[in-house]
Amino acid sequence: MNFGWMEKLEAEKKTETDYRKSGSRWEVLLKSEQVEAAARAVWDAGYFIEDISVVDLQEGFLVVYHFDHWQSPGRVTFKVLVPHEKPEVPTISHIHSGANWHERESFDFFGVVFTGHPDLKPLLLPDDLGFHPLLKKPEQRASVAGISNVSEPSEGKPQKEPDQAP
Repeated sequence: MNFGWMEKLEAEKKTETDYRKSGSRWEVLLKSEQVEAAARAVWDAGYFIEDISVVDLQEGFLVVYHFDHWQSPGRVTFKVLVPHEKPEVPTISHIHSGANWHERESFDFFGVVFTGHPDLKPLLLPDDLGFHPLLKKPEQRASVAGISNVSEPSEGKPQKEPDQAP
């Protein structure tokens, strides 16, 4: 698969990952202000959104986006770390319409606000619940260093295409 578009992508860090271990070809760490441009870049490259999830960590909320391609499978993972004190990231629902539901679910369970979302209200939980049930107590939170490959720089192109993985 051609990842030429990745070279132009502005990001904090881009890491080639072992597809057989992670299920992704690339893991990309973004700042909040880079999310929309990155979402547009994967859209323009023919990718679709698979899911958005959130991990409650010591350093903040890690918002995780998975994208894949129909003709040339090769999942790309975007990660954005936002602080607990201001858990905000721009919506990408105007670029990838499938993000709408995932952003609302992430808001429900973690309280992450997707700024600019057209209908950011509870999706699965009661409107008056008053708390976000997947938040962890501070002492239960893992460190981002223990769960992410983003801290390990890598260069070059993937050595094996995804269709060659088992």
